[in-house]
Amino acid sequence: MLEEINLDEIKAYLKNHPEFFEENAALLADIHLPSPHGNGTISLAERQQLAQRDKISALEGRFSELVLNAQQNDASANKVHAFNVRLHQAKSFDAIEQLISHDLPELFDLSDTCLRVWVQPLEQSSKANLVFSETSEMIKTWVAALAKPYCGKPPAIVGEDWFIDPSITLAIIPLRHAQLFGFLALASDSENRFYEGMGTDFLNKIGELVSAALSRQLDFA
Repeated sequence: MLEEINLDEIKAYLKNHPEFFEENAALLADIHLPSPHGNGTISLAERQQLAQRDKISALEGRFSELVLNAQQNDASANKVHAFNVRLHQAKSFDAIEQLISHDLPELFDLSDTCLRVWVQPLEQSSKANLVFSETSEMIKTWVAALAKPYCGKPPAIVGEDWFIDPSITLAIIPLRHAQLFGFLALASDSENRFYEGMGTDFLNKIGELVSAALSRQLDFA
């Protein structure tokens, strides 16, 4: 206990008397400690310099990471905006479906997309579209249980007719207009593209935009 008290007193003294280091500058050079980089011993002053350089290096790395994330977010936001403009310009269900199946993969570097809707279209000519293929109650229940877009490896519900080639990772986005009426699945051939725990802000925005566009072409009566 005495040793602990003495250590506390020493710490308090040094903290309250910063002039001690100015008056005993040579002492700092005489005190040697193990190098944090494992290269023998260095003086206390050198160790402090290394510690500051390490902190600066870590801050620079963090700043670079933040800048990169900001750039990536800006790029994604611009792509979402461009897609939204095209959705507004589409005049029919088939035109919207073409944007989803062709433009969306190109904009966001996806290997494929799958759109399924279980509400009838206003235009009867659109009924033949693969989008309106029979969707099982099991899939509807699974999608309805999603509080946010699913991201990760393909779950067991993925049908063989969803994608031309099997996806490595995917995102499944529920589509809603007062009620759940379908889903949009985005496929990738990259293991790191969609993963559990990733942020879903942009996926939510895409889901909302697609839901709003499609809802104008569906019969909810």
